[in-house]
Amino acid sequence: MDQPLLLSPSPGSYVMFLPPDMGCVKYFRKELRHTLKANGFPQNNIAQIELASDEALTNSVSANVSCSCDETIICRWRIQGSKFTLYILDYGSGFSGEEVVPETDPELLKSDKSLCFSTFLNHIKTHQNNKPEVLPYNGTDQKHKNMGKGLKIINAMMDSVKVMFHGEGMVNEAPQGFKVMGSIIALEYDHSKHL
Repeated sequence: MDQPLLLSPSPGSYVMFLPPDMGCVKYFRKELRHTLKANGFPQNNIAQIELASDEALTNSVSANVSCSCDETIICRWRIQGSKFTLYILDYGSGFSGEEVVPETDPELLKSDKSLCFSTFLNHIKTHQNNKPEVLPYNGTDQKHKNMGKGLKIINAMMDSVKVMFHGEGMVNEAPQGFKVMGSIIALEYDHSKHL
């Protein structure tokens, strides 16, 4: 795999176009670390941002692979003073309209709360089982254990995390009214809040 290039269309603005391959994560992390350092971010904040960003990119690679999609993943970030914002756009389908966790039936909840919880857990297990067991690393499939904790880690590390869906020229937080082509995750961090 060729090393992906970092582009900087304007001061404080960066973008990388990455293949859906885990080998690209180390290049992304290296460039991200370099740009954060160059913009005066403290090392402990850089480590936190790197971990959350790494998890988000891994989720995007996994989403593309789950859909047998080899479309390019776009990572775009902006650094303004103490504020960092990252957008990662992928072409994995995420939860489609048919896969949304069913709402709790109030009557069932009154009669058997454990059955509702069990149904919810089974839905999550089914979703996790559909995730790939192998991910490409420099073009070769490698075993990958998806622990399902990526978003939890990202949320713990960042000030703000937002997941949106894109498709048919539209972007929305809820994938309603259009065919989902992929997701966009937006991460924000302000190192002035973490002194």
